Amino acid sequence: MNPTVWTEQYKVTSFLVNLRGQAGLYAILNFIQDVGWQHAIQTQIKLPKNQGWVFTRQKLVMSEWPAWNKTVMVKTWLRPPVSETLLMRDYELFLEDRKIGEATSTISVIDLKERKLAAVDWSSFPKIWATEHVLSLKPAKIIISAETSEAAQFQVRNSDIDLNQHVNNTKYAQWVLDSLPINILKAGATLKEYEVNFLAETKIGDVVVIQQTKDQVDGDTSVIQFQGIRSGDGKAVFTAQMRVSYDA
Repeated sequence: MNPTVWTEQYKVTSFLVNLRGQAGLYAILNFIQDVGWQHAIQTQIKLPKNQGWVFTRQKLVMSEWPAWNKTVMVKTWLRPPVSETLLMRDYELFLEDRKIGEATSTISVIDLKERKLAAVDWSSFPKIWATEHVLSLKPAKIIISAETSEAAQFQVRNSDIDLNQHVNNTKYAQWVLDSLPINILKAGATLKEYEVNFLAETKIGDVVVIQQTKDQVDGDTSVIQFQGIRSGDGKAVFTAQMRVSYDA
């Protein structure tokens, strides 16, 4: 089986909704992660035992967040390889017959022993690259900011760790959400875009300090930047941005 475009459907169950009764950022990012995994399985994309997939950057744009009991259809495909260490995967999200979001992830392969990016000969992979209808999204580099305030601290727990023995990419979004004041999450602000750069691994026992910048007004939306700093060595492990609009 060698489909260029793969589709999965995800029901927004009670254990996936946030305090607004919707599948929020954390749930949607998990849908995105899973559909890519399913696509890789179906197309028989396999890596050597000492290698694994990692996200390096990601951008999500949403026009609507699906409510409880709705079913979201997620489509995904791979663009032709950018380099021997980089792929880009696109996603589209649909609710009934309307498109509600899209995303692009940059993906690399990591050597699980050396914990470094590995070069890959993509010519040995199945020919599944999509050449039509690729998205225009291109996750950008988010520069570390010097003008921040501390918003929260999180210690890496067992439940944060994935198959690659480091913190799963979706957990960083959850930490960002958990660092926000609860009144912002309850009402008044709608997330339009989320973008993240994954800079370094975090593992069991690490303490990550979440830093936040002040809102930067951009037209009718505001942009907030976050960054996670590992307290043990002061290294930035991720940077992220949220673009939000506020109800009048």
